[in-house]
Amino acid sequence: MFARELAKRLGYLFINRTYINNDCQESDYHICMFGDEDDISPRLRKNMQDLMADANFHKVSMIANILDRALKNNAVFLGMGAGIVLSGISNTINLRVVRLLEERVKAIAQVKNIPYDDSFDLIEKMDEGKEDYIARYFDADVNDPALYHLMINSSHISLDDAVDIVANYLYKHFTPSHTKEAETALKNRLLEKRAEILLFRLGMMHSYGNVTFHASGDGILSIAGVLRNEAEKDLLLQTLGNNKDIKEIKANVHTGVL
Repeated sequence: MFARELAKRLGYLFINRTYINNDCQESDYHICMFGDEDDISPRLRKNMQDLMADANFHKVSMIANILDRALKNNAVFLGMGAGIVLSGISNTINLRVVRLLEERVKAIAQVKNIPYDDSFDLIEKMDEGKEDYIARYFDADVNDPALYHLMINSSHISLDDAVDIVANYLYKHFTPSHTKEAETALKNRLLEKRAEILLFRLGMMHSYGNVTFHASGDGILSIAGVLRNEAEKDLLLQTLGNNKDIKEIKANVHTGVL
């Protein structure tokens, strides 16, 4: 509720996992189509569906989608570890809204028309799911207060007041200069993640973690690590070289088995 209301107040998009999944399915463009923009076909879509079952691909794809939408500079993200993904990026703020357990249980029971005990069990499962997701994909504790700029207890602060507090802070501290700085950082990180995605798209998922990418603001992409053979190396460099956002590739890539 808070995230939706904040987005409405700011005139921003409200983005959650459902939004991203629907957008990717309905659009002819997908962030994962790096290096293969001309190959939009049912086969490609099926391949991506298969890839989403891979935990590493799921993580990289989700991060890339978050970075891509953050570049629009008009988004309120809910969940997905977005606050961790965007950590250190200027013109971003990571918030957590909490509520007394008793109030949460009563609210869920009322909304879903289920018994109190079932509502309690559901909330426990939801909380465990969030904790497991953040721990698995980001090696972090969702309950760590150090992750957040601000924590709001909605049992003590009304929705309108909470939205006012955050909106006023953003109006005061989000600046055009920070926007330019954030754009550069986001573009670099997005380019790195899309290059990681390409390993999966080219059937080189076995090299994920063995090859690293670093992008700089002048369009330089540095690659380091190990691929299986020269054919994989040539294919990766050729496909990356076709991307107009990459002006120069600096490769320190070896071949063989680690």
